[in-house]
Amino acid sequence: MTNLLSYLIIIFTAFYKVQSQEIFFPLEEDSIVKKLILQKKEIDSEEYGSNYYTIQLYYGNYLVAKEILDEFRTNYPEWKASIIFETPNYKVQVGDFKNYYVSISKLNEIKKKYPSAFLLKLKL
Repeated sequence: MTNLLSYLIIIFTAFYKVQSQEIFFPLEEDSIVKKLILQKKEIDSEEYGSNYYTIQLYYGNYLVAKEILDEFRTNYPEWKASIIFETPNYKVQVGDFKNYYVSISKLNEIKKKYPSAFLLKLKL
């Protein structure tokens, strides 16, 4: 029994020493890597600044677009809404959102009244 206990103590101390060793590798950042990271941050901020989301309710005839716009403004007076002309049709677009998830929740709210509405990602 004493031999078994001795072997167990030796095994545990051996594993303890193996686990307690640490290896340290000093990392030096390359100046090119730093420049690339800064460029990536700049590109991402420009991309975020120029993109936004809007909800399109209609695409087609001007008279129908005007009716939909008037109805929408009556139901949602606090929302930004406009008619956009794109040859040869007119679009009714509402909202101006920077955040994708906010725009999705607003789209779900709008779809109850306007089931054909969909989300557009636009650039300024």
